[in-house]
Amino acid sequence: MQFLPLEQLNIDEKILKILKDRGIEKLNPVQTEAINKGLLKDERLLVTSPTGSGKTLIAELGIISHLLNKGGKAIYITPLRALTSEKFSELKVWEKLGYKVGMTSGDYDTDDAWLKNYDIIISTYEKIDSLWRRNPSWLKEVDYFVLDEFHYLNDPHRGPVVESVAVRIRYKNLLALSATIQNYEEISKWLNATPVTTDWRPVPLKEGVIIPEKKSSYKVIFSNNESINIKGNDAILAYVNYVLQHGGQVLVFRNSRKIAESTARKIASNMGLFKMDKELEKISNEIKEVDDAGTTEKEDLAELVRSGVAYHHAGLSKGLRDIIEKYFIQRKIKVIVATPTLAAGVNLPARSVIVGDIYRFNRQILGFNEEIPIMEYKQMAGRAGRPGFDKEGEAIIVVRNKSEADRVFKKYILSPPEPIESKLGNEASFYTFILGIVSSEGRVTSDEVEDYAMGTLLDKDIVKSYLKKGLNWLRDNEFIAGDDDLVLTKFGKRVADLYINPFTAKTFKDYLTRNEKSCNVAYLHLCAYTPDGPRVSVSRNEMYDLVDLSPCPLFIEEPDDEDEFYNYVSALKVGMIINDWIEEVDEDIILGRYGIGSGDLRSIIDTMDWLTYSGFNISRVLDLKEHAEAFYILNLRVKDGIKEELIDLVKVPGIGRKRARLLFENNIKKPEDIIMNVDKVKSLLGSRLGEKVAKDAARIIAGNA
Repeated sequence: MQFLPLEQLNIDEKILKILKDRGIEKLNPVQTEAINKGLLKDERLLVTSPTGSGKTLIAELGIISHLLNKGGKAIYITPLRALTSEKFSELKVWEKLGYKVGMTSGDYDTDDAWLKNYDIIISTYEKIDSLWRRNPSWLKEVDYFVLDEFHYLNDPHRGPVVESVAVRIRYKNLLALSATIQNYEEISKWLNATPVTTDWRPVPLKEGVIIPEKKSSYKVIFSNNESINIKGNDAILAYVNYVLQHGGQVLVFRNSRKIAESTARKIASNMGLFKMDKELEKISNEIKEVDDAGTTEKEDLAELVRSGVAYHHAGLSKGLRDIIEKYFIQRKIKVIVATPTLAAGVNLPARSVIVGDIYRFNRQILGFNEEIPIMEYKQMAGRAGRPGFDKEGEAIIVVRNKSEADRVFKKYILSPPEPIESKLGNEASFYTFILGIVSSEGRVTSDEVEDYAMGTLLDKDIVKSYLKKGLNWLRDNEFIAGDDDLVLTKFGKRVADLYINPFTAKTFKDYLTRNEKSCNVAYLHLCAYTPDGPRVSVSRNEMYDLVDLSPCPLFIEEPDDEDEFYNYVSALKVGMIINDWIEEVDEDIILGRYGIGSGDLRSIIDTMDWLTYSGFNISRVLDLKEHAEAFYILNLRVKDGIKEELIDLVKVPGIGRKRARLLFENNIKKPEDIIMNVDKVKSLLGSRLGEKVAKDAARIIAGNA
């Protein structure tokens, strides 16, 4: 394996200094091969290598060398907002060379004109896809694209968007980065890129299984034929203890939130030696002070971290997740028990990874009986081994017996991940793709749309079949007009700009055009029932109780199909959650009443904010004035979780639902009242905040004058 000293690189001295200031003296084998394959000369590359092998630095060198040599702008694209924030922090270092680094994600109904002043932009695939539809002038200046975590092309949910973005830039300056891709030759050919592929890792990885051997003991067998025997009554607890005794940290992956939480509690109860640690006590107190989390969550985690243990999943608030990640990186929290989302979301290595389950829940066949993909296991295992701390990382899978161990070894440890395939092969994804092409081009012939579609990874016969059906469907439902020359209708343009699924738009259109105005729950249920709506699990007890609790007739009739009825009730549960939210029900009560976490609530609010805004715009473009009015008020209330009477107050920065209610109950009901009662506002909110709020209120009034 070749390591390349920085001095041998033909790059600007200022770049060398920045790299050396970061402690980088030489490039590792992956980075060296990328250089040898033309990274600094704008060669199009597909780099596939394990997690933690330094792919971000490859992207940085590619971006900076391009900007220095050619000018223009560069975009670094990630699949997740958490990764976008992480990469933004890392790339900010290049502002030392005078380049401005910006970040954008979310809020799809804008062209982000302010980015014209930035040189390096970090964003998500969805945001870039939405920007292409609006065609801002600054986007034409971007001539270098980094496609990070490119194996997300295989993800059923995000894959279609990743592919849509890749299709547009297959002939531009491109650098795709990915974990190991089995069919990298096929994918690199599709991207018109040179493959750079290696299994090199900065910390070697041992993979194995843990098997019950005899009473109170387990055997760990690794792929290199090493084995160890450990004692204990539970495989996970036994291996956690083993790692901690040898000075390591552990990531445990479980297949559900409840199991992750209960496993964390079991581990914590077994770790009395950390109970009196003063630093852990400080972390516990910090958790109690988090603003965006429910009381029960905070109390539970505050107790756990006293033992050096935490759980981590999407149900937790961002504030809680940030604290857990921060102190795990600082090695103060020793064990995290997580759901698999953590494996893809953030760079959080540990010496040892324990994969507690190779099965996940499948509602269609009712149970934890669907085996996870190999790629998902590889993502989890890839977190094992901390550069600078560990000589090697260990990833083990918990199995029940020897026969299962043999099968698991063969499938997950000795086999490569599944080949990457197109995920555009369904109506919703493909029709969205066509709509996006017509939107970004403005006017396009059906032959040009076919050229774009033939540039996807889909089988060409499937493309032809979907293309004909898709164009007819989009015409029939008034998204596009024209036979050979295709343009968006006014309705189609608004849908494309909103970045909603065309089937979501059709759902809005179908139900709103044939129904009169109804109550808030009916509108919220309609939003949640669309293909873009948030999904929540529904227990058997809730199935019919929720239907009985609906305060008014819904726009949508109860379906007869069992699966569709589940979706119907799930949407109703979301509607009830948001209705409680806008009626200012206390957050702790909402979390307890519906069995959700604060992270779930925030995610539901964000999605329903977008969908009520979309409902308003769809109603307006269809000239449905009463529905537009209802959606407009609803959208203003959803974002902050307020009754209608507080809408004016929350327009003032720094005033949320709780402060607005406090002011309202003290007869301060609009921004003008704040200006007229500054001393009273200061006494209610505190002197410093009250002063700031008064100034912001004055600015709002002046802006409306």
